[in-house]
Amino acid sequence: MGAILFLLILALLKDHGHGAPQKDIDECSNNSLICGDNSACFNTVGSYYCECLPGFMDVAGATRQCLDIEECVEYQHICGEWGTCLNQVGSYLCQCPNGFRNTGDGQTQCVDINECKIDRVCGKRGICQNLNGSYWCQCSAGFTNFGNNQTKCVELNCDQDETQGTPGQTLPGFDHFLSLLRNNCLMLSKSTLSGPTGNVLLTLLVNATDVLQLGLQSNGHRSSSEVTSLLRTVEISIRLIAPQLTENVTRIETNHTEAEIMVRRDQTPPEGPVSLTNENTQLDTTWETAVGDYQNYPGFAFVVLLSYKNLDTLKDSFSHQSQQLMSSAVTVSVSNSNTTNLPQPVNLTFNHLQSSDVDSTCVYWSDENGPGEWSGQGCTSVMSNSTHTVCSCNHLSTFALLKGIHQKKESGQLSVVMWVGISVALAFVVLSLIMSLWCRNFSRKRRGGHRLQQDIQLYSK
Repeated sequence: MGAILFLLILALLKDHGHGAPQKDIDECSNNSLICGDNSACFNTVGSYYCECLPGFMDVAGATRQCLDIEECVEYQHICGEWGTCLNQVGSYLCQCPNGFRNTGDGQTQCVDINECKIDRVCGKRGICQNLNGSYWCQCSAGFTNFGNNQTKCVELNCDQDETQGTPGQTLPGFDHFLSLLRNNCLMLSKSTLSGPTGNVLLTLLVNATDVLQLGLQSNGHRSSSEVTSLLRTVEISIRLIAPQLTENVTRIETNHTEAEIMVRRDQTPPEGPVSLTNENTQLDTTWETAVGDYQNYPGFAFVVLLSYKNLDTLKDSFSHQSQQLMSSAVTVSVSNSNTTNLPQPVNLTFNHLQSSDVDSTCVYWSDENGPGEWSGQGCTSVMSNSTHTVCSCNHLSTFALLKGIHQKKESGQLSVVMWVGISVALAFVVLSLIMSLWCRNFSRKRRGGHRLQQDIQLYSK
């Protein structure tokens, strides 16, 4: 009872001394800088207090300050064993290396990514083994990833007999190279990389091609089957060599052969335009064309432009002078194995070997219907002048410019059309004569019968 009375007396004294109740002053609203930088103000009845924002600490002194907390220094391994801590004002960020990741706002520890959980990360016949920040693909016998243990295992075919063309036929200068290539292929299929490197094999291939072209200068020409064997050997060999090259771009040039190879190794398929150029030809295509089926992307892609400076002398003994090449022949190859009908054509810009106003025909070497011949199927000329011709082709092979075949085809087609037209016209003339004679004969018979009927009537009368 006494305590209650005491409180009532205090209330009466307060009202008596101060009059009406006083309104609280919000110091936080009246002065936004009252707590300084990096702090928050909290109002109370008759007063206020300050607190540093998260990521800052209160430093007492002559002047009160909220200074940034350097979490990367204060808390070791805040980003985990593999993460890198990056300090920010009032915060921090965990940067994870390749093969690791964190969740949320980037302030959690970096943990290993188990790539082996990705479907077919090593291909159909590869065994995946997870590592900290990485993984390793072990290929089964007969498969390889060309020494890159983080790419899919692809099947190898080490049987080089099909590159020889006609059974029993050998290419001069290629025996040693083909033997090394086969041994290299067999070692790759056993996941062994103790043989010659891709750069060495490329040099040997170009040198062997040179030897063959040197022999052509003395012989004058080769048979179509020998041309087919050479081109098939180069195309198959380059598909085995290109994935073993260590540089992104590899160039090699000799007196008779020139090659440029571009290789991309990425976890995801590369995209965008690709342009390769040598002394006499420029190739323009896309990485999408080089990759092909994205679902079976092996972890690498390549584009090859290989030029034969003396392949214009590789003509069949029955070829005519009108079928002379106007450009160097080039082999175009990509990592995509399905190039018979490309969704997007490739463009080849050829320099003419000699300035000429003669119309040129874009051709490729076809061995589908016999030992081999130049064919214009699937290739069109989109621009041509006296020094350059641009060809657009919807498949890949060995390409060149040919003169004479265009005019020959046109004259042949014109003759066929002319004879067909003449035959049709003669048929119509003969048919019209027959119809005219038949109609005249039929008309005479009708007139003759009508007169006979009239004579009978008159006689009766």
